Amino acid sequence: MRAGQSNAAPPAWLWVLLAPLVLWLGQAALAPALTAADRPAQVIVSIVGTSDLHGIALPRNGVGGLPQFAGYVNNLRRARASDGGAVVLIDSGDTFQGDSESNLSEGALVVDAYNAIGYAAEAIGNHDFDFGSVDSAAARELPGDRRGALKARAAQARHPFLAANLIDEATSRPVEWRNVRPSVLIDVAGVKVGIVGVMTIDALRSTLAVNVQGLRIAPLAPTIAEEAAKLRGAGAGIVIVAAHAGGRCDRFDQPADLASCELESEIFQVARQLPRGLVDVIAAGHTHGGLAHQVNGVSIIQPYSRGQAFGRVDVVFEPRTKRVMRAQVFAPRQICAAEDPATGSCMAAPGHAVPVQYEGSAVVSDATITQAMAPALQRVHQLQATPLGVSLDAPIRRGGDLGSPLGNLFADALRDAVPGADVAVINNATRGLWADVPSGAVTFGRLYDVFPFDNRVARITLTVAELREWLAGEIRQGRRTGLGISGVSVRTSCRADRLHVDLLRPSGQLIHEADRLFVVTIGQPTLSGGVASAASQGVRPTDDAPVVREVVEDWFRHPGHLARTSLDDVSDRRAESGDTQPADCPAVNPAKRP
Repeated sequence: MRAGQSNAAPPAWLWVLLAPLVLWLGQAALAPALTAADRPAQVIVSIVGTSDLHGIALPRNGVGGLPQFAGYVNNLRRARASDGGAVVLIDSGDTFQGDSESNLSEGALVVDAYNAIGYAAEAIGNHDFDFGSVDSAAARELPGDRRGALKARAAQARHPFLAANLIDEATSRPVEWRNVRPSVLIDVAGVKVGIVGVMTIDALRSTLAVNVQGLRIAPLAPTIAEEAAKLRGAGAGIVIVAAHAGGRCDRFDQPADLASCELESEIFQVARQLPRGLVDVIAAGHTHGGLAHQVNGVSIIQPYSRGQAFGRVDVVFEPRTKRVMRAQVFAPRQICAAEDPATGSCMAAPGHAVPVQYEGSAVVSDATITQAMAPALQRVHQLQATPLGVSLDAPIRRGGDLGSPLGNLFADALRDAVPGADVAVINNATRGLWADVPSGAVTFGRLYDVFPFDNRVARITLTVAELREWLAGEIRQGRRTGLGISGVSVRTSCRADRLHVDLLRPSGQLIHEADRLFVVTIGQPTLSGGVASAASQGVRPTDDAPVVREVVEDWFRHPGHLARTSLDDVSDRRAESGDTQPADCPAVNPAKRP
């Protein structure tokens, strides 16, 4: 034995990982050779990857849209049918949350479309947990399983949801929900194709914490290796990973050239850690970047986000030897109806654009996908039009010279909803307000456009000093005009070249430094002003905390509430400057620094 070597037995986890791989190698060696007459000499399996749709099912500015995407898929399927091959359609997660139509159906309209298009599998992404429990017909969250909406989408799908590294802490095993599994083995054109699904190691830190309690994420590479080896042992000739984890590159002309890439991207690290030849293709996601590259013999595709494009790898498989002969990686393909004939780029306006071509034929939007989404869209549009019983003479703006009128309204609603609350703060940096409320009748749809998230009301007790530092941090980071506050007013000044914040009661009296305040806010904000980590940990909604949007909806419906809030009245300003403007402070304005 050489110096430095050990005779200790390999760890047990290593045997668990290697056993299926050994089985696969043994079975491959013993497999009987097939004659050329048994199968075609080579089969092309086109793997198409989508990711991070974020609910955007319809085209925007001439780009995207699931009916148009289905037209591309139909052309490719015809091409593969003509040569005896097949198409495998994969989605890599963050599929539902983002667009109002999808949000208000909790992703149901997207699953209707995916069912009609014919997906083979999809990975679960971090934002697929965002909806929490199932909503009522009025889009109000019902009590129950905090993962109920996600489980309902999985049960609705005709393809499996994959989550090999999503571990139930109660069992220490991958979650066992209806139609959710670690992997799937399918047969296309006589080729067995295995698909493993995983999500980024940070997945559970990038969604609402209350919805993922009791879950953890296992490391990606060992999980993939173990599951892929099982699939090989079951006869898989091609293994694909649907990974809600990704990277980013700027150029796609040379798949082996990573010079334009973020080399330490999570998905590149995973590919390097896998046994060479075990996995053929990774359909990546999560980072909203583009990939069409090869790392450690693995072809990796990633199609940006929001339904703008799709990725593609053509795998040439030889049935006789059960080997992948080669793989061709395509740059992300933008989805559109018309293109510039000179450049091939998408064009929203007709002009001199021509219908887009793919696989030798014009791409025709698939009307069956539109029809599949129609029932869910109709329900959503009816819900969006529901009046809240209030009509506005003027818009309520998100931002103003001194604070946010709309933020103040949200803060008033939150403080009213929590008995005993001294202060409410809307931190517009995290889960902020997305739109103004326009003049005219206020509908549920207009409120939803302002705040489409399911964050809950959170509560915390802070000293005046801690709250001052929090608010100062918001102002230093340029979020002063989006600050909403209720129960106190904020006066800023510059002292000794540093930003100073005073808190005043509604009477104008300065609040004592040592006082403690019961503060309500939006769950999981960023405490950016240097508040102690213990305070930061304290901002967590309880399981029974109401959803912020539902609190504001109830507030709108209550007679007299709006009349109590002087939205644009100068006398109701809750943030004001002292004798020195905050912009004059070096701590706020870098140009003022010596």
